[in-house]
Amino acid sequence: MPIWKRGRRKKTEEIKRLARSLEDSEARTRWEAAETLGRVASAKAGPTLAKALGDEHPFVRWKAAEALVNLGAKRVLYILLDALQSDDPLCRASAADALGQLGDKRAVLPLCQALASESKWVRWSVAEALSKVGDQRAVPYLIQALGDEMAWVRRSAADALGKIGDPQVSSPLVGMLDDESALVRCSAARALGLAGESSAVLALRQALADKDAQVRWQAAWALGEVGDERELPFLEKLLNHEENTFHKPVQEAAQRSIDRIKRRHRATLGRR
Repeated sequence: MPIWKRGRRKKTEEIKRLARSLEDSEARTRWEAAETLGRVASAKAGPTLAKALGDEHPFVRWKAAEALVNLGAKRVLYILLDALQSDDPLCRASAADALGQLGDKRAVLPLCQALASESKWVRWSVAEALSKVGDQRAVPYLIQALGDEMAWVRRSAADALGKIGDPQVSSPLVGMLDDESALVRCSAARALGLAGESSAVLALRQALADKDAQVRWQAAWALGEVGDERELPFLEKLLNHEENTFHKPVQEAAQRSIDRIKRRHRATLGRR
């Protein structure tokens, strides 16, 4: 038998052995098998790894997704898209995670459709994936996801919209500054800063008084991104506010934004 055939046969046997290990009762054996399959770098390992996306143990699912990503988009994109349609919510969520890491824009529309899943864990994974892929086509779906019942989905949707940076996201994100979850308010403030929308300045100014220090910190940073010299008094007030003396990062963010706005203002004057 030629050497190349023996090598191929040996790899096939190794994949079969690892596939059997993925059925082992011990979670450690299963995740080690998934990790090793990723190093085998063979398209033949794809279906086996896709099946492991529905494993009961989260670490096995993570290792399987990581291994699939290592195989590359050309080999596993459609395997992951099939897994995204699985009846198993764990499998769909893990497939979404892997598609986000893969970053292939051909996955955008299937991921957008999966945002309507009944499983909150799938919706969360999908929103996270769309944040990583970053594509304008996802904007209307992500805006709708801002109304999700799960705070982590709303937060991830806000993060994704900020990274995409479409002008139409400003108004929906401003509304999220009143969300019941401080995590969501924080992400909304950051997203508005990333989007660079000056129309959000008033809402961000009001967020400087948020009861949560992280939200105040993020609003101060965002104003440095989108504000002008008219915001300086509000940021300076934040520096001296008694409550913020116990939250140094808020004061530091305010000072950095003050400095940034002043530099920008001086540069504008210099061009006149």
